[in-house]
Amino acid sequence: MSADINELLKDLRSEDATDGRYAAEDLGGLNDPAAVHALVKALEDPVVGGREAAVESLIAIGGREGCENVIPLLGSEDAYLRNYAIEILEHLGADAIESLVNLCDSPSSDLRKFAMDVLGKIGELCDVNAIGVITSGLDDENVNVAGAAAEALGRIGDPAAIPALAGHLGGHPWLQCNVLNAIAQIGGKEARGVISRIDPEQLAPEARFYYEMAESVLGMKE
Repeated sequence: MSADINELLKDLRSEDATDGRYAAEDLGGLNDPAAVHALVKALEDPVVGGREAAVESLIAIGGREGCENVIPLLGSEDAYLRNYAIEILEHLGADAIESLVNLCDSPSSDLRKFAMDVLGKIGELCDVNAIGVITSGLDDENVNVAGAAAEALGRIGDPAAIPALAGHLGGHPWLQCNVLNAIAQIGGKEARGVISRIDPEQLAPEARFYYEMAESVLGMKE
């Protein structure tokens, strides 16, 4: 570890908020994974500027080590820390996918849902080789996780997910809503075929609005 990093890590712990923020910013510029652990700790800085500088530097450094250090924050009871973790992981994109896929097997339904949410947002911007894992989430015993899986598949937009989504149209009313929205987001001939075969009377009452929206989005209404 270089002398420059040692000095910056010392400043990062300074009681002077300005020194701490500048140190966090400079550590990101050095792009050295050795700073990751200290920057993650700095996310608890009582000063907003210091926390935000740490977020930006963790994003700048990137890499698997950053992901592995940030992932545990998703289980924090501090909403700010959870949100920072989500923001960082979304920006790290492909670097975060493996860690998030592993999180899909967590015994915590909250963590499984966060994993699905972030994978979906990453999938809007880059290729996500995790369609099978996300599709499996449609069968999750927790409807919020299953709904998040459907939302993720809609964001990613891979038509290969449509048959699995269609197979869950008889599920929980909330999941039906998510599934219909996802199919409409993916779009295309296969999506229109699925929607055309639906009997809206067989849907939960709260899902019928999403059925009509899907028809509209897919250009199926006269």
